[in-house]
Amino acid sequence: MLKLYTSEPNTFFFKPLIALAEKNAQCTTHYFDATNFEQFAPDFPGDLESSLQLEREGPLLVHGDTIISSTSFMLEYISESLPGPSLVPGDSYDAYKMRAWAQYLGAQLGSTVPVLGCARYLRPHLASLDPATVDRHIAAIEPIERRAGWLALRDGTYSPGYLKSVNERLAAPIARVEKALQDGLWLAGPAFSAADIDAYPMLCVLPDLAPATVNQQSTPRIMEYLDRVAARDSVREALRTAKTPHPERQFVPGIEASRWG
Repeated sequence: MLKLYTSEPNTFFFKPLIALAEKNAQCTTHYFDATNFEQFAPDFPGDLESSLQLEREGPLLVHGDTIISSTSFMLEYISESLPGPSLVPGDSYDAYKMRAWAQYLGAQLGSTVPVLGCARYLRPHLASLDPATVDRHIAAIEPIERRAGWLALRDGTYSPGYLKSVNERLAAPIARVEKALQDGLWLAGPAFSAADIDAYPMLCVLPDLAPATVNQQSTPRIMEYLDRVAARDSVREALRTAKTPHPERQFVPGIEASRWG
């Protein structure tokens, strides 16, 4: 039995939902509210690898006794283990490009987008909750590296200067994606693939989080690309799993930006 533990369809959580919809896969979905610490419940599945993985708060794909916690690996697992069209390009060079994009954007956008989203949306959400309850939840998070992402929302780490530097770090990966899309509709070959499933959830929130960087004038190819991916049935189906009116506003700490500078 395939099970997906996921929160709102945004950033890392969005990716496997799109992949499973592309495959028309049978999967039991277990929803949790990541912004309210439900992933730390005693009965939540996990293992050492999932507690240490860089994407931090989820999602988790459970297949039998196997827990998969990194979304790039998750997309390949879904592609290879489930019936339906492959999400990995058949051409070996395109498959290499798919994995190269996953590695590059995972480090670059994976370490910036969650920071900007948490600053905009998660920090005020936590401030609206009972401070003692929030601090108690954060103090119980293990390991300490995972706890640090939540502490940063409370200890002044998200200063204007820090957020300015995070915004500036978007320039290189965004320029690279814009240039790549001048040569074709998709990131890894002539067809939609796991490369696009990896990239889209991180890119689609940037017109909101970083409008000076991603916009119609500066990045017309990316804006066309976002419309093209958003029109896919799989993306629409993934969005239907949302439990809130604005899933694009739900963020949790991800890869630590300082570790990927």
